[in-house]
Amino acid sequence: MSHFEQEDLWRSARGFAEDRVLAVLFERMTEKYIQSWAASAPDDEETRNDSYYMMRAIASLRTELTALAAEPEVVKFNSRLKRK
Repeated sequence: MSHFEQEDLWRSARGFAEDRVLAVLFERMTEKYIQSWAASAPDDEETRNDSYYMMRAIASLRTELTALAAEPEVVKFNSRLKRK
């Protein structure tokens, strides 16, 4: 991947990470799966597990998006350390 493509990727990731619509979407999905879990019967393992795994997927997506958006600052910081 060229430097220009990498910079473009970081800009896009930052846009997504800071996007209000995406934040609201994540919150709505999180609430949906919390409600699904709360409304499920204690012995309904499939629904409870599905809700748990969806919550984990949402959290993982948020984490990776935030990490990708922060990558330019990490690269700059590491470059500064190498020069010292």
